[in-house]
Amino acid sequence: MSEHPQPIHAQEAARSVGLSRRMLLRSLAAGAGASALTALLAACGASATPTTAPAATKAATSSSASTSAAGGGAATTSAATTSAASTAAATTSKATSAASSAASSAASTSAATSAASTTSAAATSSAAAGGASGGQISFLWSKPVTFHPLFSTSGSEQGVERLMFGALVKMTDKLAAVPDIAEKIDVSDDASIYTFHLKKTLKFTDGQPLTVKDVVFTIERAVDKRTASYWRGRLLGIKGATEYGDQKADSIVGLETPDDYTLKVTLTGPDSVFLLTLGDFAGMAILPMHVLKDVPPDQLQKHPFALNPNVSAGAFKFGKYETDQYLEIDRNDSYGGGPPAKLDKIFLKILTTDVALAQLDKGDLDMMIVPVSEVDRLKKNPNLTVVSVPSPSVSFFSLNLAKPYMQDKRVRQAMQYAMDRESIVKNILSGEAQVVNQTIIGPDWMGMPDLNMYKYDPNKAKQLLKDAGWDTNRKLETIYTNPDPATAAFLPIIQQQMKDIGVQLNLLQVEVAEYGRKLVQQNDYEVALVGGGVFREDPNVSGKYFETQNFTPAGGNYEHYSNPTVDDLFKQGRMTPDLNKRKDIYTKIATILNDELPWLFLWSPNSIFAYNKRFQGFKPPSYATHQVWNADEWSVKQ
Repeated sequence: MSEHPQPIHAQEAARSVGLSRRMLLRSLAAGAGASALTALLAACGASATPTTAPAATKAATSSSASTSAAGGGAATTSAATTSAASTAAATTSKATSAASSAASSAASTSAATSAASTTSAAATSSAAAGGASGGQISFLWSKPVTFHPLFSTSGSEQGVERLMFGALVKMTDKLAAVPDIAEKIDVSDDASIYTFHLKKTLKFTDGQPLTVKDVVFTIERAVDKRTASYWRGRLLGIKGATEYGDQKADSIVGLETPDDYTLKVTLTGPDSVFLLTLGDFAGMAILPMHVLKDVPPDQLQKHPFALNPNVSAGAFKFGKYETDQYLEIDRNDSYGGGPPAKLDKIFLKILTTDVALAQLDKGDLDMMIVPVSEVDRLKKNPNLTVVSVPSPSVSFFSLNLAKPYMQDKRVRQAMQYAMDRESIVKNILSGEAQVVNQTIIGPDWMGMPDLNMYKYDPNKAKQLLKDAGWDTNRKLETIYTNPDPATAAFLPIIQQQMKDIGVQLNLLQVEVAEYGRKLVQQNDYEVALVGGGVFREDPNVSGKYFETQNFTPAGGNYEHYSNPTVDDLFKQGRMTPDLNKRKDIYTKIATILNDELPWLFLWSPNSIFAYNKRFQGFKPPSYATHQVWNADEWSVKQ
């Protein structure tokens, strides 16, 4: 899933709470058992031994759990940032007080205005309360495939792109969608029309103003089928987007621009989670039309701009990318969206886990997502803060349902029963995860439906395979990338458990770019280990991975699962304002997913961070690779 969930990269997360639709819109406008497992672990080895490299330069495969292609969804969240929540910019989990505060500020118009201005004020005061201006920090990052917002499928890339380009809305640490380059957002009573009022002080780093023309251009390129953007499926709800994207119309009729700073978006029907979709993972970054308008849609992905985005309008700007070593982003001193960032630079280092841990211990790295095996040791370092945050993400195996031998659900059910997930969570993940059996797992008003738990049962798995006529000689290529120590430990265990029931997994570690090609661009895989997504944000997030319109590369439906009933239910869920009705609808979807198993579901891992105490203003996000969501507030203690 990166905006797909990512190749298991993750520890990503958050609890969410629901609001009535009106309140929501106002807020948004603004082996066997443990003993066998232990034996297998000893036989297989519990950690990878990555190559070493000098502190800041040598390349190494990225650390963060297995990277991914995953990621994302929109979000109704649990406890949104205090100040933003109290006015309405965030959809928060302390729902009643935050939402009623938003509602009392009047209609969605005034709520949005108040939310936007409060968000700005909150950022200013938070930054002022931190360390001194200037300085730099560094943190562990994954090797990027692109810096082009229309093609990034991982949260780690998308977060940095939002920092550099800016987006209509951005995602907070609590998965709430709040205004970014928009200063106000009006929402019609039926949630079918969204009007964005842009800040008039924004300009690109080359001096050109950012206007609605740039936003319209970005959306047009995103939905154009020739572009092959991951954003296409998420934006087809805009009236006329399908016709334009299929070259059957010259414009998108649902996009109207009364002036240079106002964009009216008309949808094909009510959609109470549209802002969450726009904010998913970090927010859809806005491209400079004057730079890219003459590039044919099918050439955008390979254009030099994708790895050298030297014209942007965010709080930070592209500095330098040293391939396989680091990305440097610099403060944009001409930023017009609010107070300038405090840091001079941020270095995003591409290192192996072992090298990153050594640098963290020495103070040469300021922050990283840490393996569970290192938590206790790192807590003893007096210079570090270690925190674990519940994640909205899910780790899973995606199964390519285009392969005839994967289409019998009894085969998939057998594979689900074959895995002793509880023992893996206890013995390898140190309890820092929750076993899940489908992806509709939040927010609080939704909860997690009580369905088949698929407890470890190898005998039942063998019988299901026998009934399905499974060929026990078949070998399934299982791709993964950049495993952390826990992933390196549990993969061979699951491989053995599958072998015990007659399913042979051939584990194949591939580079990030090859992983993306197989999983996202070309659907050229059998089984893939993936992790990510913001599923606790809102049950509609799962639609990005299971609706037919979101087949890759236009969305996160890697497996090409298609069920017309599921498609229709997701549509109903977006259009229905009543939370009780939404819960009934999404419970039906969860029941189908739990039975048909388009994925082999593993667990929802916690997000675990360690960061240096000199690093000020860092607010650990529930979605692990969303670290930079408030980087404009970061500073260092002198």
